[in-house]
Amino acid sequence: MPTALELLHQVPSKTGSSNDLPGSSAEAFRSRINLIDRKNVVSAGNSGLIQRLPCGNVRKCVYSELDYDICLRDLEPEFRIYQKLPRHDRLLRLVRYSPEEGLVLQYMPRGSLRKHLREAATTITLPERLQWACDAAESLHLLHSHGIIHCDLKPENFLLDSSSRLKIIDFSGSSFDGLVGSAIKSTRTDLFALGSTIYEIMTGRQPYEELSDEEVEARYSRKIFPSVQGVPCGRVIMDYWRCEIQTAEEAMKLLKAEMEHAHEH
Repeated sequence: MPTALELLHQVPSKTGSSNDLPGSSAEAFRSRINLIDRKNVVSAGNSGLIQRLPCGNVRKCVYSELDYDICLRDLEPEFRIYQKLPRHDRLLRLVRYSPEEGLVLQYMPRGSLRKHLREAATTITLPERLQWACDAAESLHLLHSHGIIHCDLKPENFLLDSSSRLKIIDFSGSSFDGLVGSAIKSTRTDLFALGSTIYEIMTGRQPYEELSDEEVEARYSRKIFPSVQGVPCGRVIMDYWRCEIQTAEEAMKLLKAEMEHAHEH
């Protein structure tokens, strides 16, 4: 299945031919976008796309007037979350927001953690992986301490800064202050997802990535989890999956202890 960004670049321009489209998926996607400068598109998802601006920042905006109200329902809560949170090393800097322009945010040219885990797998050191695990837990603790549930925690939603530290992104489906985004989740769901995120950080692959989503859910519902034998932080990962870690703060402390232990040896 092509990604939204791949489909975006396959959609013809005004002078192109509709026969160039790769089937019904692209036809459906084309109906959601207006006149977009494809060269500056960094990524695209369900609720909008990310465009690089001449000033060096990025803009997260809705696709077009066709889906304006639907996409804006995700974009406005995301702005409110950035307002609610303090400035923090684990967050992108919010430059400005308006419904017309969207969210203007700090740009991270190194891209997502998942991309880096796949492309630089052989050069990543264990101390780097441990630091990223701590950064992910710290990010989640920041959100939960301000009443925010991320609802879509995964390496794709962490960006690498120039110092190889993580910044958490994409609050379009997040829940806060009793308001629910596009997903209904709990802090426990976030913590379970943190375990899967750390598993991917340590191994370079998603848990059960060879299985379909339905098969993975079926195994998790029966409490059948991937083996963590020989995986750094394996015990902590399993504690997340078994819901034995109750808070993101506890998770952060456990991971920092793992990192200190690794440095001692």
